[in-house]
Amino acid sequence: MNVLKPHLQTTVFTLLAAGKSQREIARITKLDRKSIRRLEQFFVVEQANSPGVATSSTRQIPPPLEVHSSAA
Repeated sequence: MNVLKPHLQTTVFTLLAAGKSQREIARITKLDRKSIRRLEQFFVVEQANSPGVATSSTRQIPPPLEVHSSAA
């Protein structure tokens, strides 16, 4: 069984994350489009199984303001 070299896998995953098409990735990496498609399916599954942000909010909530009283 042929195994893709780790640096090529990383390159493909990076290009997929950047939104490049399978055809563009095949052209850049000189890999067959079927290989790109197989890696893309694996990439999608890995993304779905990876832990994400704990909340659905994309904005970060700032910490509450602390009021310091100065007794002079």
